[in-house]
Amino acid sequence: MAGSGLIKSLAEREQALAKQLEEAKRAAAAKVQEAELKAAQIMAEAEQAAQDLEAQFRTRTAEAVARIESEARARAEAEARAISEAATAKVAEAVQAVLKEVLP
Repeated sequence: MAGSGLIKSLAEREQALAKQLEEAKRAAAAKVQEAELKAAQIMAEAEQAAQDLEAQFRTRTAEAVARIESEARARAEAEARAISEAATAKVAEAVQAVLKEVLP
């Protein structure tokens, strides 16, 4: 009968080990699922941060372009005024020279 007790003991031990193995598998699966959820959360946060950075970059770029355009427009207008004033002065000189030649 000692052999039957040993077999029973081994069977119980096998069942206990099988149960422990199943519990370990469930625990591992739960940890994997938890890790996947955490990774998905981190990925979503990273994507949101990237979108925020892109929006900031677009805003800053638009502001810089507007500033550069405004500065270029102001310089062009100033140059146009300077050219116009210089041309007006030269035309006035030319008119005076012509009048001087034509009128006694």
